[in-house]
Parts: sequence; C-alpha cells; structure tokens
Amino acid sequence: MSLRLSQSRCVLHEHASRPHSGTRAPAPNPIIIASTSEESSTRKEAIYLCRTARRADSNRRFGTGPSMGEPDFVNKDKLILRGLQFHGFHGVKPEEKKLGQKFVVDVDAWLDLSNAGKSDDISDTVSYTDIYRLVKEVVEGPSRNLLESVAHVIANTTFLKFPQISAVRVMVGKPHVAVHGTIDYLGIEILRHRDQNHDKCEPE
Repeated sequence: MSLRLSQSRCVLHEHASRPHSGTRAPAPNPIIIASTSEESSTRKEAIYLCRTARRADSNRRFGTGPSMGEPDFVNKDKLILRGLQFHGFHGVKPEEKKLGQKFVVDVDAWLDLSNAGKSDDISDTVSYTDIYRLVKEVVEGPSRNLLESVAHVIANTTFLKFPQISAVRVMVGKPHVAVHGTIDYLGIEILRHRDQNHDKCEPE
C-alpha cells in the first residue's frame, strides 16, 4: 500500500494488484479511527503519519499548537535568568507605592551563541550580568502602576542596549498578594521580538 498526505485530507490507497471481491469497495475514509488485528505495521505507521499531518495543517492555518504561533526563534539559542528578586514600589495601591514589596523576575533573551561557543570570548555574546543589572535598575527604579509596564520597559531597554538580541521574554511576579490561598506569586509574562519595531523605541 502507499500513503498520500495533503493539507486537506489523508487517505490510504491500496495497490491495484490487490485482489478485490465482486462488490464495489467503499470510498476511503479520510479519518482512520482504529486499526484491526489484520492491519500491518506499515498501515499503523501510515495512520500515525496521517493524523500528524492533519494536526500540522491545522496548526499552520489557525496558529495553534505547542508554539501558539510564536516565531521560530523560540527554539533557538538564548540567555536564561531565573528567580531574580528585587524590592520595588510598583502597584496601584498607596501602600504598595509607599512601603514597596518583593518582585520576582525571569528573563529569556534570544541571540546566536554559536560564535561565542567557538571563540570562548565574552565579546561574542551578551553577559547575563549586564541583563541582571538592567532588570535591577528598572524594578528598583521609578514606580509604575502595572507589572505589564515594568515588563515592557525591561524588554524595550534590552533591545536598545543589546542589538544582537532578537527576542526577549519577561516574567514579573508578586509573591505577596492579598488573596485567600497559598501561592508562589502572581504576575504577568510578555514575549517581544525585534521585528515588532522595539529597536526603535526610546528608553522610558
């Protein structure tokens, strides 16, 4: 048997040399739900590939799937900063602006690390300590009402200071929030990439 995959359907076709009964064979079912004990391993593999192709086509058309329509850079080289903690004065409540509180920040910064891997030279990459200092200045800096604004400034400033960075993901969380329950933190996360004109933004 042979396998034909297309964007609109997946159908298994049998060779013309296979014997048939006198009755007319039913039309092939574009969605194969289960296999029988007589099916060969080739047929089972074809069913798997058929379903995979249908899911991939759906992801292309609707922007869904594991990547949620994100650009290809998401699976490439990046710098990782996790669990950065600072005391800041961000929030809409007067006590938040007066007393402040702890904020937790995670950052992913995408850039090509292949040259740094070959040269073993810091000048071929971006030091994660420089990004740490950038985040510290923003979080410990002027008060903002929203975490969205804090993350936005971190992302924009990263693009301005490090032109080799193509994308950045910023998570900002509040560990101390007045909710009835046990939490690690509540917060927001943004994902920005340079082709969204963030390299043209002015520092805030």
